[in-house]
Amino acid sequence: MISTAVYIRVSTDEQAKEGYSIRAQEEKLRAYATLKEWNIYSVYADEGLSGKDIEGRPAIKQLVSDVTSGKVKNVLVYKIDRLTRSTKNLIELVELFNRHNCTFNSLQESIDTSSATGRMFLKIVGIFAEFERENLAERVRLGLERKAKEGFTNCSFSASFGYDRENGNKIPEINEEKAALVRRIFDMFLNQNYNYTQIADILNAEKIPTLKGREWLTSSIQRLLTNPNYVGKVRYSIMDKTRYFESDGHHTPIIDEQTYYQVQEKIGKVQRISRTKPPRSEVYFCGVLYCPLCGAKYTTHWNYKRKNGKRTTAAYPSYDCQNIPTKRCNALTFSHLKAEKAFEQFIANYEDIEEYNDNTKLNAPKDNSAEIAAMTAEVKEIEKKTTEIMSLFVSNTIDFNTYQGMVKLSNERRGELETRLILLQNAQAENNITFTAAEIITNLRENWTALNNEQRQEFIQKFIKKIVIRAEKQNGKHHNEVIIDDVLFNEF
Repeated sequence: MISTAVYIRVSTDEQAKEGYSIRAQEEKLRAYATLKEWNIYSVYADEGLSGKDIEGRPAIKQLVSDVTSGKVKNVLVYKIDRLTRSTKNLIELVELFNRHNCTFNSLQESIDTSSATGRMFLKIVGIFAEFERENLAERVRLGLERKAKEGFTNCSFSASFGYDRENGNKIPEINEEKAALVRRIFDMFLNQNYNYTQIADILNAEKIPTLKGREWLTSSIQRLLTNPNYVGKVRYSIMDKTRYFESDGHHTPIIDEQTYYQVQEKIGKVQRISRTKPPRSEVYFCGVLYCPLCGAKYTTHWNYKRKNGKRTTAAYPSYDCQNIPTKRCNALTFSHLKAEKAFEQFIANYEDIEEYNDNTKLNAPKDNSAEIAAMTAEVKEIEKKTTEIMSLFVSNTIDFNTYQGMVKLSNERRGELETRLILLQNAQAENNITFTAAEIITNLRENWTALNNEQRQEFIQKFIKKIVIRAEKQNGKHHNEVIIDDVLFNEF
């Protein structure tokens, strides 16, 4: 026999005006249940309570709890409006019953969701549910648009870097410490001619975190420099350019308009170049060579042979300091072949092995416990934020497009973290082989010449962090001499 819940409700006004009574409803519903051979699990009665919503009705909350726990598989009411007079609540309750394989019956309307007619009723309810959601999203969108046009920010989690916004405050306030960094970033880009990557590298080297406590990326710097909030503007719908607009905000600007628009003009002239190819094994030092004059990395350059005016094979790879094009460094260029000979000479002539005989461990497996714990905590925080995003959408605070965009960003970040966690956990489980610097140098001396380019590249990337190298002109000689000043090994 089906475990059936009988729900009855009547308000004081209804009982007086329309003659409804708790007892009359219960008698008819019990008789109907007997006719259907249903087992009545319990009778849930809310007496003297309004049906405009389900808040403040203890009996219906207990009914929902029993349906969710599987104790009730059928709900019987006298009329639909006894359950609720709210379309939204009705949709939510019927969907909840359906999710937990619980049928719904209304005596007066002859609705039984176990029948074809009842299932049709569910489909009609679903249509109304879709309409209600779309209508809700439209109302939220219009509300947010109006709010932005009036100059109030729609930020849900936090204000732009450089501002603080306390809960309940519509207008962000300047955080002087972070605002000073915003002004510095604009100055570095506009007046000091640093690019996005260089600015990010400087901030990361100074251990300055982003708003969320992470390292700065090229994209982070670009978003900051193009954010109109800093000149007192409020923007709307940044993910949908067809609906995007800016309006004057009520908050105090951090950047003056002249500086901001000069930066935008300069950004518009920046050439979009993205290096996506990994370093080639023929230039296996790529990524670890540093200039002693300015401290910047060396980049690779290829000189091509020509025959009959046409370019043929790439024959002469060389290294250039990356600050040479901007004339901020005058370091000399040198070939890969000379860098290779200088490195071989360096390890062959290295005589200070004794200083490493204290068993200083290099390439020791890193204890990833702290990083794993931090990432696990961030995943949990993202899960919490996802729930908050849903709440903001349900409460009409954000529109559906904004909701989708925020959830997409959260899911992307969560995917990155979960992938990184798997790698870290696997690395944590690997064997704990360690090496000393003396062992690495000795191994280099014995095996370097026998390694091919791919093996040399693998060795460099694994064991060496930095090679400080320079080229010097030799009196009376046409060719430059390449000298290695220092080699730093990876210390994990």
